[in-house]
Amino acid sequence: MPRTTQTVAVAMMLTLLAAPAAFGQQISDALRVSRQGLDFNAHALGMGNAYSTIGYDVTALRFNPATMAVSNKFSWTVSANANAFKSTSNYYGQRGEFTTSNTSGGQTGITLPFKIDSTRTLMIGLAYTQSKDFNNGYKFQGLNLGGRVPSFVQVLTGRNDPTARALGLSYSLYDGFGNYLGDRTILGDSLYEKGYLLGDGNLSHYSLGAALEPVHNVFFGASASYNTGHYTSDLELSAADTNDIIPSGVETVPGNPQTDGFLGTDYRTVRDKQYRGWDARFGVLYKFYNFLGISASFKVPTPQKVSESVFVSGVSRYAGKPNIVVPQTLATSSYHFRPPTEMTVGAMVNLWIITGTAEANYVDYAAMRVTSGAGDVPNQTEINKQIKDNLAAVLNLNVGAEVRLPFTGLSGRAGLIYQPSPYQADPSRFAQKVATIGTGFNSNDMMQFDIAYAYAWRGENKNLQTGDASSTEQSIGTHTVMFSMRVAF
Repeated sequence: MPRTTQTVAVAMMLTLLAAPAAFGQQISDALRVSRQGLDFNAHALGMGNAYSTIGYDVTALRFNPATMAVSNKFSWTVSANANAFKSTSNYYGQRGEFTTSNTSGGQTGITLPFKIDSTRTLMIGLAYTQSKDFNNGYKFQGLNLGGRVPSFVQVLTGRNDPTARALGLSYSLYDGFGNYLGDRTILGDSLYEKGYLLGDGNLSHYSLGAALEPVHNVFFGASASYNTGHYTSDLELSAADTNDIIPSGVETVPGNPQTDGFLGTDYRTVRDKQYRGWDARFGVLYKFYNFLGISASFKVPTPQKVSESVFVSGVSRYAGKPNIVVPQTLATSSYHFRPPTEMTVGAMVNLWIITGTAEANYVDYAAMRVTSGAGDVPNQTEINKQIKDNLAAVLNLNVGAEVRLPFTGLSGRAGLIYQPSPYQADPSRFAQKVATIGTGFNSNDMMQFDIAYAYAWRGENKNLQTGDASSTEQSIGTHTVMFSMRVAF
């Protein structure tokens, strides 16, 4: 059961969700889709997902399709996991907690053998895989005491948010020549603020592939996947003048008596994102009997489409005046981006009852590009320049080991995963580190049961993702438990 704990002075996470800038929004979408996930198969997870040289079942379609040809049996694989996300906030000394949970199927699929001649078998695989779970959330509340954490009203004002103006929270400022200078607000710190975010979604893959051993101990394979996912975030923010900082006689919009005597405001934004796209994988595996193995695979993605619907509404309350209400408004947009290609090399060594695996995965996130739908050409090229300036190439590392207890079918596993942050300026503490363990039971290679546990931890700098100087770091830890079953004959 995955469980995530965050301890952070959170107001700053909300700033990115309230009204993210184009670069922050699109780079977050691209990374959400492109970065490696954990949820595949319990056997793989128990060995740190170092599985591109030994994945002899349908899981190979998302690692290295060539390994699927090592076994010439019909097989059916199914995985499941339950998710629980817990966040803990600390907002100016006042703590808040939030928990959400989800149960889902991680993977199901089959491999089908087709005899070509007396020595060669073509293996066909068909699978559904959920590689990522986007369920998350947090709550916070407390009196904003000022300092480096602005109120959410100040953040919206800094972005010249039209809803904030309509609610009387901010106003436009012009110079003596009528030139627009931006928005201003008198609502700063000393407001009692509350925030509640609920996120929901996942990324799934429908995969088809084939693998063959054309030459003894040399295996080739290819697969294609249709990737589909969604992420919905519902953010509610409120601010109340509990200490009468803005008394009667003071207008939040100068010259507008409707905004006299500010009491409080509620602001809500709901974002619904849909992700669609294809990718293809090609792989090769060389095995020296069952002693050594060397593999290589290559993933080629096509441009992915992101569609977004944004719903914004709000209400402001003033002493002795009617509420100012902004009814729910809808804005839609879509764009395409090209994820980076991935290159993976792996190795395996088998010494009687011990199998060791390792792999390195190279991803150049700086090569990502927004290809269409990001406004005019200058805006699109500006986003791509920021991607080039902010992101970097990374080398993800996975290692794993399995020990089998002779004559019992029982095995124990352990693994490590290291995934550097894709942001150039991030130190190593922002890399994701994962420690995994697992166990399994194999009954004559006809039925196999596996269970795995993983703990992942990393730091995260929202400032680099959003370009928002008010954002702060957070620490994230994730617990994952996965169960898988495989039947072969």
